[in-house]
Amino acid sequence: MLAANAILKQQALAGLLTYAYERQEQRQTQYRGRGRAGPERPQRVSVTVRYQITAVSRQAAAIAAEQATLGWRVYVTNAPATQLTLADAVLTYRDEWLIERGFQRLKRVPLALDPLFVKRDDQVIGLINLLSIAVRLLTLLEFVVRRQLKQNQEQLVGLIANNPQKGIANPTTERLLKTFADVTLTIVRSPGQVIRHVTPLSALQIRILDLLGLPPGVYTQLAEN
Repeated sequence: MLAANAILKQQALAGLLTYAYERQEQRQTQYRGRGRAGPERPQRVSVTVRYQITAVSRQAAAIAAEQATLGWRVYVTNAPATQLTLADAVLTYRDEWLIERGFQRLKRVPLALDPLFVKRDDQVIGLINLLSIAVRLLTLLEFVVRRQLKQNQEQLVGLIANNPQKGIANPTTERLLKTFADVTLTIVRSPGQVIRHVTPLSALQIRILDLLGLPPGVYTQLAEN
């Protein structure tokens, strides 16, 4: 009964259900070759076997033991109970996606970790260390802006291109940086003179800098001649 056992295993019911079956056999005699039937004519017997399940029984003790484990999760940590309670451990685990998001940033845009063209081990280590600093910076910028918006009970308006009136309370760093994509520093050099010009900041850009605790001068001073 390989097929029945395979179904029980696939449905995770092995050991929880047992079954009884019977073997059904059907024989059919056929004459070989052409001609009339007779005692001297060769015969062959074909046997068709079929297995029929006659009963299915529930294993109450095994089912009860399995039900006792349903809905439970095992959390393992090396932090002592004085530092991390059970409730704190569960909440920390639920924030696991924050760590995974950092790895996604590391592997995708805007960092796109790609060591294919790095040949030496020290180059691989250096590249990962450098980009990990960038991940920390992206995370810090996002945290500071979101914390400030929460303290102000404010939503940042103008970040969504197709819906500029929609406010966002939890903007991503990528969306914030995209706002500054059109800021350009132009340097014109002529004999005896250097002229610098930086794109004037919009109200949204100034507000983002303010949320980060940065003055507009971090950009405007670039144009000081």
